[in-house]
Amino acid sequence: MSDPTQQTLDALNGTAVHLRHVRKARDATDRVGPRHFLHAGPPLELAAVPGPMRGAIIAGLLLEREAGSAAEAEAIIDRGEVSISPCHDAGAVGAMAGIITPNTPVVVAGTAGGVTTFSPLNEGIGGAMRYGSYDDVTLARLRWLGDVLAPALDEAVRRSDPLDLPALVAEGLRRGDDCHNRLVATTAALLVALTPGLLRTRLDREDLAKVVAFIAGNGHFALPFAISAAKAVTLAASGVPGSPVVTAMASNGREFGIRVSGLGDRWFTVAAPVGDPVLVEGATLDDVTPTMGDSMIAETAGFGAFAMTAAPAIMSFVGGDAARAHEITRRMRTVCAGTSERFLIPGEDFRGTPLGIDVHKVRATGVEPVINNGLAHREPGRGRAGAGITPIPVEPFAAASRALEEAGHAGRAAAVEGAHA
Repeated sequence: MSDPTQQTLDALNGTAVHLRHVRKARDATDRVGPRHFLHAGPPLELAAVPGPMRGAIIAGLLLEREAGSAAEAEAIIDRGEVSISPCHDAGAVGAMAGIITPNTPVVVAGTAGGVTTFSPLNEGIGGAMRYGSYDDVTLARLRWLGDVLAPALDEAVRRSDPLDLPALVAEGLRRGDDCHNRLVATTAALLVALTPGLLRTRLDREDLAKVVAFIAGNGHFALPFAISAAKAVTLAASGVPGSPVVTAMASNGREFGIRVSGLGDRWFTVAAPVGDPVLVEGATLDDVTPTMGDSMIAETAGFGAFAMTAAPAIMSFVGGDAARAHEITRRMRTVCAGTSERFLIPGEDFRGTPLGIDVHKVRATGVEPVINNGLAHREPGRGRAGAGITPIPVEPFAAASRALEEAGHAGRAAAVEGAHA
């Protein structure tokens, strides 16, 4: 049997993932219901959700027509009549609040090995459900995404050649994206790939023009396609006994958590960090919700902040300069088990990105893994408060490292006991 770490790296490097569907979540999973939603990050009690996640739940109740007004939705929440569970437990990843309801339109990805993952379509960086907005504009956009854009894209997928999603990310890196917070080129490449199929759909010209204009006007549109692929490859890399490689990072705005291949679905958590963000005009640090979302699955899979040397333009969005980007990528190599064979950085002579955060290396070096992430305003519906490069404290990685050592000692003791039985 191969070394556990290498076995995990092989899965991260070699798992093929293709776009399967774009449809409503109720058609992709049985893990959602009219009053049961998925959320970002580790498990969280309904009463503890931060402001933007509460706003997203209000939006979800209105979208599902379980409530006729925001006040009615708030009363449903306050009575505890909504249940929530982590996206990661359903094979999903949700940006920011990550609330997924039955009628949320989602991107569905899959592997030949039967792994299926999904993520909500990106609404744009203004007011959006993932930031806690629940006004009429947000709800109208969500319904249009679910009733017009998603079916059009789903038909386009059926009428197109299979779309290799890791290859889409790799192309984005070649074109100057990091594929987490900068996806301008990736979105353009995605639109090019889907346009022949869109032209074969039954959409009338006006709806087709609106669909194309929405995608072209949203530089983050490709995000759920990228992170659905990342979730698929990290799921394929999960469950390798003894492997110290991280397979999930996520935050619910209260706690930041990681999962490790050799430790299954167990979460190791720390208080959600804030970092040192670039704030939007008028915002202060007091306005910021601590890190929230599942989209740091990008870094877990070897892109995002781990590929920032491929995306110099992102530094104006998250803070810093090209030298800082190079330093971050260099430091991430010191805590990773290997190098990506498909996510290559042109500015480093096409060297692969750092791949496979190794909890033993994080514990030994004290080097904090980093993500680049958006930050939501703490008040529902106020949208994005900023973005930045956020170091993740060493504590959960060190705890996972110790847990792996303890599991190894227990396994060896059991083997010795069995040999003497």
